[in-house]
Amino acid sequence: MMEQKVVQGGENDGGIFGRWIEDDAGLPAFAYELDQRVDPRAEWDTRLIGKSRMHWHQIGNDRLIAIATDAGWVQLYSHEDGPRWINQYRSDDHVYAGGVSYLADADRQWRTWSTFYDDLPAVASVTRTFGCGYVRFLVEYEDVELDRIVFAPFGDGRLLASLVRVTNVGARARHLRHGEYWDAWLTNIDFPVGSGERFVPEHRDQVSKFLYAGYGAGWTNAIGGLRARHPDGPPGYRLPHIPGPTARTQPDLVCVPLGTPVDGWSVARVDLWGKGTRKQPDGLLSPTCRNLPAEGDGQDVAFFCATELELDPGESATLGFVYGAAPPDEVAGEVRVLGADPAALFEATRLAWHRTLPSVDFAGEGWLARELKWGAYYVRSGATYHRGFRAHTFSQGGAYQYIGGFNAGPRATVQHALPLVWLAPELAAEAARFTMAETAPNGEIAYAEVGAGLWEQVRYCPSDNDLWLLWLVAEYVLATRDKAFLRQPVSYWPAPYTRPEPVWDHCGRAIDHLLESVGVGPHGLIKLRLGDWNDLIVRESEAGRERVWEEAESTLNTAMAVWVLRRVAELADYGEDSRRAARCRQLADRFAEAVRTCWRGTHLNRGWSDASTEIGAVDVFLEPQPWALIAGILDDEQAKTLVGTIRESCADRLGTRIFGDRGGGSFPTLGGGQWPAINSTLVWGFGRVDPREAWRELRDNTLHHHAVCFPEIWYGIWSGPDTYLPTSLGEYGGQTWSWPGFGMQSWPVQILFVHSEPLNASLWLAGVLPGARGLQVDPLLPFEEWSWDGGLLSLRYSADEVTGELGALANERIEVDVTLPTGLRSAPVVVTVLGRAVTSSRMGSRVLFQLPVGPGNRTPFAIRAASVSG
Repeated sequence: MMEQKVVQGGENDGGIFGRWIEDDAGLPAFAYELDQRVDPRAEWDTRLIGKSRMHWHQIGNDRLIAIATDAGWVQLYSHEDGPRWINQYRSDDHVYAGGVSYLADADRQWRTWSTFYDDLPAVASVTRTFGCGYVRFLVEYEDVELDRIVFAPFGDGRLLASLVRVTNVGARARHLRHGEYWDAWLTNIDFPVGSGERFVPEHRDQVSKFLYAGYGAGWTNAIGGLRARHPDGPPGYRLPHIPGPTARTQPDLVCVPLGTPVDGWSVARVDLWGKGTRKQPDGLLSPTCRNLPAEGDGQDVAFFCATELELDPGESATLGFVYGAAPPDEVAGEVRVLGADPAALFEATRLAWHRTLPSVDFAGEGWLARELKWGAYYVRSGATYHRGFRAHTFSQGGAYQYIGGFNAGPRATVQHALPLVWLAPELAAEAARFTMAETAPNGEIAYAEVGAGLWEQVRYCPSDNDLWLLWLVAEYVLATRDKAFLRQPVSYWPAPYTRPEPVWDHCGRAIDHLLESVGVGPHGLIKLRLGDWNDLIVRESEAGRERVWEEAESTLNTAMAVWVLRRVAELADYGEDSRRAARCRQLADRFAEAVRTCWRGTHLNRGWSDASTEIGAVDVFLEPQPWALIAGILDDEQAKTLVGTIRESCADRLGTRIFGDRGGGSFPTLGGGQWPAINSTLVWGFGRVDPREAWRELRDNTLHHHAVCFPEIWYGIWSGPDTYLPTSLGEYGGQTWSWPGFGMQSWPVQILFVHSEPLNASLWLAGVLPGARGLQVDPLLPFEEWSWDGGLLSLRYSADEVTGELGALANERIEVDVTLPTGLRSAPVVVTVLGRAVTSSRMGSRVLFQLPVGPGNRTPFAIRAASVSG
């Protein structure tokens, strides 16, 4: 069904768990090869729920997310009405999530095996692959090959699909029976406000039992498959969406064959397992084909479809199914749009991902090209849709979302969306709309979205939310030329029940909120409130919360504001709002001067915990340092000194630590490890001073590097947490943090920062900067041979040539300002657009020209020496 080739070259960055490969669609994939049943190295300490041997991969599209485990089962997540699992794995209740094939052999007394890895005989040959949008289990046993792929069809659908091919690889005809198993156990991931039980499974079970007990199920001709419906389902979706602490709707659940005959089915868990076991379910051989009435006080639905197969030697049979949850009035349409050919659906999905993911070549590093492509997949497949906010969002993921149940916060949503400005601009715009929709009418933006669209501060009231929203809107509009976006109306929280305002008015309100509600402290810095980027900085201060709120100041947010306000000024120029442009530049200049006063000879301080208590005068806190370099706040000598200080004080095997102890007695947050969310800006800042240091920092903050350094830690191979503990912590080095009752260690993957930030850093090092007049390209890389190609943008540099293509979401003629490579700086050049020479101007090492852009196609250009072009 699929061909694969091993990616050669470089150190082994699959660790002990497997190898990186390239599938036959040209997409990166991970071949998971560890036998977690017998290899003791598979075990890891969750620190909360005990030891585990389960490792998993994210599959998703623009709306749904699922985890695909090394054990073979797949668990579906939905965010539409609040975070919840659709088929939570619960072995004590005989609920095994599903996404599994069973196969029974008539010639061997109906001996049965499945794609549950733990249940397979040791002699079975098993290949497991984690791919872009799919998981694949290929099992060969007793002369039968079962190739099972579960995937999320590309786009905005709510249903997962499975593609199964059964092949007789023996020398005689076979009579087989295939069973498709998907379970159903809806569990809300609530975050009850003010409750000490917020992470206690029993509390969530009580809520879920009340909401989801009593589903009925059966075969439904309207969709051509199995459907489960709750009696309250259709009425519930006709009511308006009101924010609350828990998702309250009851979606339809479906399991529908795609072009596949079904010879028997079951919809009740008691019928599926009968007196058998998970290894040998009664329902495979004796499907009841009886409806399950809508009654009872439990969740009793489990889907099973049986299909008879008669296969001659060498013959194959292809089967397909879809599974998922959708509103009752929409479920038939969700099924219908997927068609009846599962193989074609899968190929269309892979082709779409191939066209969507970027191709990057930096210094011929094939592993980095693979990781950036893989990262772009993980970021986009981490998108979900929320009906209440009427927009897509990107959560931090990891333990925050999938255990804690909170989508925190705007800084994460925006930072993940920034690379999608170029790769998937429609989703970047959605992320901005979502952030505006979680803004209160007074301009306050929620720290987190929880429950059914509830607004939550979780004891934090940060001071940086306005900056992130402003930055994303500016980057999106300037890059895409979608000036009409500024006029689009968006409601405040709770959406859509507050008066909508245009996006540009939201931006104005954010600026006012930053200056007036957050405010400026006595040192001219933006106030800290109860946290800036660092949520724990107040807890680490000896000042009380009230005093911190009134007096604390953040060098980090003030330095970041310099950059963001200048970007908003560019946006205001583009939108012909000269008054706001002037105001933003004046504020940026004022804040830049305030940050300069924080220079302590070798680095910037961190701020003040109250009017008289300085943070970081001696110890080095990394967070504010990159922004001083990015925004050009320091002079050249100070900038060079700062780079040296960071390398001397914060260096670590895994990349730069967030804290450098220089004897000041400060407390390092969570051990002072590496945070991709901060280190990506450090890459950018280093690039403006020392491109070689920037390149080293980019490489050191990749999954590749973590895998080489810590090959036996599974998180850090194909996905990872929000921070790694520093190597100075000995046995805990390279792992992640945990607190009593909650910790990243318990769900240490699917944090999108480990995927979005290498993408952001690569774009920043490529020097891509949209502005009011158009696009500037001023590379910060220590080499001249490189390329970046994805979405709206393509660039290719060599020593004596620059080529590119640029698209937009609106028709416009823009100015392109390109810094020339060394081979073109001493000779006349010719610029061609669409293959024809155009007028250009020269400003030292830069060349400027006009380029028409618009939707649908990217406009090509080239810059070459005049003698070559002639």
